Amino acid sequence: MSIRIENENPGTISARQASTELDCETAVLLRATILPVFSSAASWAGLTDILKDKGYRLVFRDGRMCITDHTTGDRVCGLHFLGLELKDLVRRLGRPIVVARGQQADGDVLTARPVVGRA
Repeated sequence: MSIRIENENPGTISARQASTELDCETAVLLRATILPVFSSAASWAGLTDILKDKGYRLVFRDGRMCITDHTTGDRVCGLHFLGLELKDLVRRLGRPIVVARGQQADGDVLTARPVVGRA
């Protein structure tokens, strides 16, 4: 959390409630923890499984791939924040299996292709 001084009321201090903004230390730790997972992954299934073990999910939000908290579903960061490009991941891992969610360009990256018509 960061502290800022209000310009409108000099002398007052308020705490910003911006959970989507990471401080420098948290950003560095997140990159140090998550980047090796992406670089060592041999498949989308392996990548999503390792992220799940760490408490994260790989999803699309508004058409962009990002990492979310597995429990709350809150967005943690996008690929660009990590210095990654989706096209590079697709080139290395192939196309991800994505199931659409909602009316926006949202979806979940699956570990395996769903089986249709199985009773």
